[in-house]
This record gives sequence, structure tokens and C-alpha cells, in this order.
Amino acid sequence: MEKCVTQICKGDKELEKKFRVLMLEVEVMRQDGRLAPDHIQLDQWKHLLELPSRNQRSSYLTFLWKNEKKRENQKAKKEARKLELENYSPEKSKEYPDDLLYGIQYQSLFLRIRDQSINSFDNYRALQAMMYGQSVIIDCSYEEHMVWRETVNAAKQTTFVFGDNRIHKDPFNLHMCNVNMQGEFMKQLKKNIPSICEPWFPINIHSSSYLDLFPKDKLVYLTPHCRDELTTFDPDSVYIIGCMVDKINNEPLSLAKAKRDGIKMAKLPLDRYLEWAPGSKKNLNINHMVPILLDLRLTGDWEFALRHIPRRKLMETKIMAMQKMLKDTSLGRENIFKKFQSVRRNNFFTRDEKKFKSKRTLYDDDNV
Repeated sequence: MEKCVTQICKGDKELEKKFRVLMLEVEVMRQDGRLAPDHIQLDQWKHLLELPSRNQRSSYLTFLWKNEKKRENQKAKKEARKLELENYSPEKSKEYPDDLLYGIQYQSLFLRIRDQSINSFDNYRALQAMMYGQSVIIDCSYEEHMVWRETVNAAKQTTFVFGDNRIHKDPFNLHMCNVNMQGEFMKQLKKNIPSICEPWFPINIHSSSYLDLFPKDKLVYLTPHCRDELTTFDPDSVYIIGCMVDKINNEPLSLAKAKRDGIKMAKLPLDRYLEWAPGSKKNLNINHMVPILLDLRLTGDWEFALRHIPRRKLMETKIMAMQKMLKDTSLGRENIFKKFQSVRRNNFFTRDEKKFKSKRTLYDDDNV
């Protein structure tokens, strides 16, 4: 712990005093039996120091405790499985003494392909896409509009994007633009993919804008807030996807950025092919957008490409849930329909009702 104090505080007496109070607070939580991890890493201590309130620190420590227990359970399961395999006697499964045993440790008709070989093959295909594939841009300029948790989610989604892209039959040449190399987003991405900054890694990372890298007339910004729909996939265009998790900030930032840069905009034709559930947002994660574009380029079929949209956002899922309630629940049909209608009424308001509701939310004493 003294090493952590030296590395974090660096001779700052005020920061050292604050850090020691924080260490005492965590130790008191452990002694009281509250949820706090046994081991906290250096970057996690730094993040705890940045949190202003005790509730936020308590929530973050609970999150770390759950992750720690999850890793411990996985390790225990792995050790139990290893012990079970060591104690397993394959001779007992033989019907006759001269039977041959088949499996990884015994005889096999197939050549074993190891994970490293598959990983090298996928990276080779992504490197081919960097030379000959169509470019797709991930705009990473929204970090200042996200809180820490949203930044972590955005980095996780970008990790999924890279994985989904490189295992596809015809991957894109991915460009990450407007990247802050010293920011929290890049720090989390390096945690998820430690080799991402290596020169051989099959992805392009730029601190500069996409306007400096590509012709302006070929750029198309995909944003759910515009009016124009993307009807067909254009292989000559360079599509831009905003890397942002907007659970708190719901402003049309991607629309404003595209207008400011003076480039074309488009949105996916979701209403044309899907029946959206009431109350569901039409903002898709980037790890949904890239697979949709990959399948759309390969097949040209919107219905096939839109299979990557989470089913929870669709009306058919709500109807199936309703049918299950009618079938399994002990409640009467009238009570269920009243509950469903109340949900629909809460999701659909007239213009005057929305105006009144927003005013009430802002100025009502009960919501302060």
C-alpha cells in the first residue's frame, strides 16, 4: 500500500491525506461486512479518488467486489474440472477391453486446430481488408460527452466490433478517428486488447479527423436523428459510425457533428422492415451497426442484416411476453390488459401531455 501511496500521490501532501482517508474508509467497509474487494489495483484507486460522493464510491466498490467474486468462482470451477479430469478413468467406459479410446488425449480422426492458429488466420483476413477492403470509420470524438461508465461500455463495444469484423467472410477496413490517445476510452480499450497499439495489429487508429483522411463527398454519417434513409449499400461510400453510449445524454450529437462538418447523413430503415416496441430507443450500439453493414454488403438483404438488432426492442417480443403472462400467470385477463394498457399510455402522449409532463418533471416539488 505504501508503494501505491508513492505512485499516486507523488509527494502531494493534500492528496496523500485524502488517499489515506479513502483507504481507511474501504477498510472500515470490509470490517463492517459490507461489499468491498480484498485487492484493489492502482488505476482503481485513482478512479475512487475522483468520485465525489460516498454513495458513488460504495457502488463502485460493490462493482469491483462482484467482479472479484466472479473471477474466484471461475477459478474454483476450473480447478474442480481439472481435478475431475485427473481422477477420471477412461477404462471404466470401455465395453470391451480391446476398445479404442477417442478424444483429445487419445486417438482422433481429425487434425486439431489450436486457438492461436485460428487467431492468426482471423488477423490475416483483417490485414487483407486493410489493403483491399472497404473503409468504415468509427468516430471516437464523443468521449467528453460520456461519463466514466459509458466510456467503459463504449470501449467494450469497440472490442466486440473488432472481433465481429475480423471473423466475417468479407471484413471492413476499420478506421478509428479523433482518438484521444491519453483519454479514458483508449485506456480501457488497451485493457481489453493489450496489443492494439502494436504496429502489426490489424486496425487503423488516428488522432486526426476523418476529413483529413478521406474525400468529403464520399463520407456518409450514420445517425438515427436524420430524415434520409439508407436504402441500398453503396460500396464506394465511406460510412461513419459514432462511438457513443448515450444512456444519460440523449442529445442528437451525431446529427450536429455531421451538419457542422457538412457531410451527407443517413439512418437505417428500421420502421420499414421492423415493428418497433413502444418505448424502445432506435439508437443502436456500434457492435450492432458494424455487423448489420457487413451482412448488408455481403447479401444486400435488409431483413437478413437487421437480425443483429436485439429482440427486446421489437414488438413481437412484447407480444410473446404478453402471451406468456396470459398463459402462466394466476392474475385475471382484465388485470393483465389493464397493466399492458397503462404501459402503452405511459409511452404514448399527445403534444400537450408531453409539454405538461416535461414542465411537471422540471418544476414539481416531488421530483426535486
